[in-house]
Amino acid sequence: MKHKKRKIFLSGILILLLIFIVRKCNYSENTARKFITDKEGRSLILHGMNVNPDAKHDPLRVGWPQKEDYTVLSEKWGFNMVRYLVLWDGIEPEPNQYDTAYFGRIKERLDWCSEVGLYVILDMHQDLYALRFGGDGAPSWAIRDDGEPFELQSPWELNYRQPAVIASINNFWNKELGHPDLQEHYINAFLEMVNQFKDHPAVIGYDLYNEPTMATKEAFAFEKLYLEPFYQELIDAIRTIDPENWIFYEPTALGANQGLKSRLGVLNDPRPDEARLVYFPHIYTLDLDLSGKYLGIPLFLASWAAERNIEAKRQNAPMLIGEFGLDGNLPGANDFLNEVMKLSDKISSGWAYWAYTKGGSWAPINEDGSEQKKMDILVRPYPHCVAGQPISYGFDLEKKKFWLQYVSDPKISAPTEIYIPESVYPLDWNFDINQPKSKWHKEWNDSTRILQIFTGDSEGSKYEITISTK
Repeated sequence: MKHKKRKIFLSGILILLLIFIVRKCNYSENTARKFITDKEGRSLILHGMNVNPDAKHDPLRVGWPQKEDYTVLSEKWGFNMVRYLVLWDGIEPEPNQYDTAYFGRIKERLDWCSEVGLYVILDMHQDLYALRFGGDGAPSWAIRDDGEPFELQSPWELNYRQPAVIASINNFWNKELGHPDLQEHYINAFLEMVNQFKDHPAVIGYDLYNEPTMATKEAFAFEKLYLEPFYQELIDAIRTIDPENWIFYEPTALGANQGLKSRLGVLNDPRPDEARLVYFPHIYTLDLDLSGKYLGIPLFLASWAAERNIEAKRQNAPMLIGEFGLDGNLPGANDFLNEVMKLSDKISSGWAYWAYTKGGSWAPINEDGSEQKKMDILVRPYPHCVAGQPISYGFDLEKKKFWLQYVSDPKISAPTEIYIPESVYPLDWNFDINQPKSKWHKEWNDSTRILQIFTGDSEGSKYEITISTK
């Protein structure tokens, strides 16, 4: 009976949200978006996976993937990035005591990533604040639950309404409740991680805090009151020891993940050169969660894109999608994924799928290593890097057509690189470019499936490239 009432209640919410979303479901391609850049100055587009999600319950906090599994990400699927989960309780198991063995295990995996050309975003991950509450993140000594009760709930998100979880989260974010040492410990642990890995060749940056939120009446003021000043303090601290790597930050998970507006203000990067801050929201729209299927019309996704487009422009920062994923057995799941791909190509500069696991309906592969159907959508042609400013790029799955438009930068001598998977073009393809042959030449690497395009402009020119089935 409780389950039936919950479904009726959630269905009512879904109807109300549909009415609201239909009114603001349009979004346009962001042709002036900003991009992360590599050492050559090229604009990076990053496609990849959230790896080691099972680290949350692994005593060693590293999860199942071994060296060969990271190789699959790069060499079989053409991904160039991973979001790597790091856990506070792994770094600081006791107050002010940092686990060097844990850092050693992380470094081993960073070395694997470097060998196969994967950029790594180190993600300080948490869910439900701590392992004790069925989640992950804070060490047990950092739980201040005010003696409130906790009873494990299913589905797991309902644990956010448990009194002990609410108290613990509030005591972390609201310093006026008497526990300012919690944020101090978190920041110091974060800086210890930065010190360990800031010079590692695979590391491109750090995700400040996974899915921050408060589950009280302050939830809608959370970003302004607590998250924004916390982020700024942490950014300022990081920049005292690492002025180079990129810093990724997320809006509140409550509302923004589902497509509502974020009220997070513009953050400041104190580094002397151009800012290296990256907006890093997640997508978990309510239509799948509440109805159990993709409705076949991208209203919720379009609303999400419209809000994130506005925010990325306000933040004046590159935007990547830090997480998205779903049960591949849901009706319309692959249609949903294809819409996310279209959305990402239009407004972001990349994404990380949740998550790299074996078996289960959310996983990309089965227990025997065979690919699930979703990989036909996630593995696609895309530009790894562009020697200039991208204007538009994308891939039409039905027509098997890829396009890239960009303005070249004459100061960049390194090539534009496009990944072309064998699964899409197993034999050959048509290549078209709008500039005369005197202005460019291309090279193909059959083992990496990378097409390099070298341009020799003395001034920037607009290049329009298409690749299609022969």
